[in-house]
Amino acid sequence: MDGSAADLLEFPLTGEEVPLASDIELLIQATLNEKNAPEILEFKTELLQRVEDQLKKQEEYTEQLEQDVEQETRRMVLSLENKRVRYLVKLYYRTRLRKIERFAACILDDENYSNRLSGHEVEYCQQYFVLVGKHLKEVVLDQLPEDLQPLVKTSKLVPGNDLIPYPPMDTHVFCKLLTDVGAVQLDEEQMVDMKSDQLFIIRYRPVAHLVANHQAVLI
Repeated sequence: MDGSAADLLEFPLTGEEVPLASDIELLIQATLNEKNAPEILEFKTELLQRVEDQLKKQEEYTEQLEQDVEQETRRMVLSLENKRVRYLVKLYYRTRLRKIERFAACILDDENYSNRLSGHEVEYCQQYFVLVGKHLKEVVLDQLPEDLQPLVKTSKLVPGNDLIPYPPMDTHVFCKLLTDVGAVQLDEEQMVDMKSDQLFIIRYRPVAHLVANHQAVLI
């Protein structure tokens, strides 16, 4: 079962045994944002690489402690922390994969979204889309009359691809400010002054750029 936002916020960040505490905090923020944002966010390539490298070193060090009986307590603590960090990394990946599966067609249709994926994620998204499309075609579309078989476009009155699910950008989210950002335009008539540590229940669209720029975290 995936951790809740509260569980992630309470993830241990202090102590010499925790690898790259500042990067762990950034990964927690990235995971919270990914879990709560309606759209797929940019893959944190450099951050994940740093965490993976440091975690690998700490796991190797933990194995070395097995030879020293006097270090058993320390080894157990390190081993537990390694597992917790590894869990966080996997949670980040799983969260993104679920979103990729949900919006595969949208991601492949919109370069703005596809550019946010890692190379492996792009490959997975393409394969997933092909397999699901093939399955739907065999099970559903091939059984329909020819005039009902177009996959994507169903109405000339609706712009774009109306059968491709796009992220609900106007869904409401809990947004915590990490820095002072000043006035933010909510809609054509309303603006709000946002300051560090303030918490808002707000539509995602007006604060999407704050999340992308690490000025806010979704909780």
